Amino acid sequence: MDRDDPQDVGAAFGAMILGGTIGEEPPPPDSPLGRVRAFTAEYGEDALGPEHIGAAREGRPLVP
Repeated sequence: MDRDDPQDVGAAFGAMILGGTIGEEPPPPDSPLGRVRAFTAEYGEDALGPEHIGAAREGRPLVP
């Protein structure tokens, strides 16, 4: 994080308020975000819909 960049500082503050952190490494593959990233890498961003986000959060399979 660049402490001189207002956007970086704002993002870090927002994450802190929400109880999270900003990381530089990719998310774990079994996390909801990791599963969504794997889905979009295979099928493209246009194939991703709100139902996929819900399925990832609930641990259900992401189907195209």
